[in-house]
Amino acid sequence: CKIVFVDYRLSPKYQFPIPAEDCFMAYRWTIDNSEKLGIDKTRIAIGGDSAGGCLTAAVALMARDRGLMAPLFQMLIYPVTDRRMITESMKNFVDTPMWNGRLSVKMWEGYLGSGEHEHIEYASPVEAPSLENLPDTYMETAEFDCLRDEGIMYGEMLRDAGNSVTFYQTKGTMHAFDGKRSAPTTEKAIEKRLKFINSNFYS
Repeated sequence: CKIVFVDYRLSPKYQFPIPAEDCFMAYRWTIDNSEKLGIDKTRIAIGGDSAGGCLTAAVALMARDRGLMAPLFQMLIYPVTDRRMITESMKNFVDTPMWNGRLSVKMWEGYLGSGEHEHIEYASPVEAPSLENLPDTYMETAEFDCLRDEGIMYGEMLRDAGNSVTFYQTKGTMHAFDGKRSAPTTEKAIEKRLKFINSNFYS
């Protein structure tokens, strides 16, 4: 298995849609150079956590909308999916460690700025006009995370649109809990992720 790690440009210096476009171009480059890289272009998956989860969802949508080969699957780990910040977890978790509702407000200001944007769904996937024909999805959330409910909501929307979604809602966890590699919760989460990866890559 070969991994392409995308060094996308960061906000607030580079605002939406630049980071998302960087990731999409990296995906396109990987497909175009699959033979040189020695990989099967029909078995390319995408994934990310937090903001990376948002960018992952954006790439899946862009690939579908622009007629590019779909990823084999997308792995979304406690992803950002909704700029509106209207969920209960976003309202409740305003002082949790690592990430919280107050930081989300600043993040969206830095990412979107003050202007209007075309294709806002590439920043806020829950606002996509259609979620049909998207790749199989692994959706993992953390219990005490302001992003929890929007991740669950996006997964449910994907499933309702006819896509296959595997949920794993971790318990007793906060945003970026898996930074503690030796913790039992992290080990269990990694086990779940690997099971999903293996079942999709090698089915």
